[in-house]
Amino acid sequence: LQASDFQFFLQCKMVLSSLPPLPTPPTSRGSDTDIDYYGNGKYKRHGGLLDTLHRWLAFHGKAAVAGFIGMTCLVFLIPPAKIMLYGHPPPKSNINKSINKYENNISSPNSSKSFSLTVPPCKSSPWKPNENLVGQCPGDLRPNPSAPTLSACATTCCQNPECISWQFRRDVGCLQGKDIRLGQEKDGPAAWCSDHPPNRWVGQYLKFHKTFHGDELGMTQEDEGEIRRRACDDETWNPKEQIGQCFGLGDVKAGEPSRSAEACRKACCKDEKCGAWQWTEALGCFYSKGMHGCQGDDGNEVKFEPFEGRRKIVEGRKYTDKRGKTWQQQLVLET
Repeated sequence: LQASDFQFFLQCKMVLSSLPPLPTPPTSRGSDTDIDYYGNGKYKRHGGLLDTLHRWLAFHGKAAVAGFIGMTCLVFLIPPAKIMLYGHPPPKSNINKSINKYENNISSPNSSKSFSLTVPPCKSSPWKPNENLVGQCPGDLRPNPSAPTLSACATTCCQNPECISWQFRRDVGCLQGKDIRLGQEKDGPAAWCSDHPPNRWVGQYLKFHKTFHGDELGMTQEDEGEIRRRACDDETWNPKEQIGQCFGLGDVKAGEPSRSAEACRKACCKDEKCGAWQWTEALGCFYSKGMHGCQGDDGNEVKFEPFEGRRKIVEGRKYTDKRGKTWQQQLVLET
């Protein structure tokens, strides 16, 4: 050591020896007037926040650590473990909260409902699993008045080899027919059904339509240029012209056109071949040279209720989309 280091050591020793000794903590709790180790009026009952925390951890530290580890496992480890063990729960159909929990007697649209929870199975030709024909099937299924209830509709279709698909709703009753494509399926017959329940849309024609332009506005085919101009003008367009679902508009126009009704209308107006468009927030934008089979809106709220329906598995069908990949309907529980 150097001389300067030795002198510094001696100075530190002198300073420490000049400090008063720390008070010695009492060996017993004593009375309320006893002075504790920290100089407080009650033994180990007062002091600063850090002192209190230190004392609490000294007595409960192990329990606190165990609790923290338990909460961590509960939040971060248990849910993934459940997914690994059981997988994702199967999707639930929106029918469980809608009219398909009822079997409807349909002698009239206002007839009473009898309670029903399940669709009768078809053992001879099983229904295709994990799907429900909740949406419109424009003109491809025909009424069967001999089946006045949901159970009868399913049973008679099961027993009939010519019947592949069926639907039931209390305003239209039982609808039955041959095989259909559902949603995004591209293989199979031309007949098609929407995989979504009926919904309120916004939309408009850009070309002459007899009901909206002829009967209501007194226009003719010669006024088609004016019809398009008014439909594409920001001040005169009418998105509520067609609020019931229509068909024939092709696949969804992804991206910017699906952001809003106005964006969908503008995209249609930029396309010289576009004659009609529709948009809904849930599904996006659709437009094409025309649309047909429109649901309309006559004030009957039943029109916007989902159908209940099934179809038999058809041998040879792959149920694939336009990319050749297997397509499966996603059933969603209504909220």
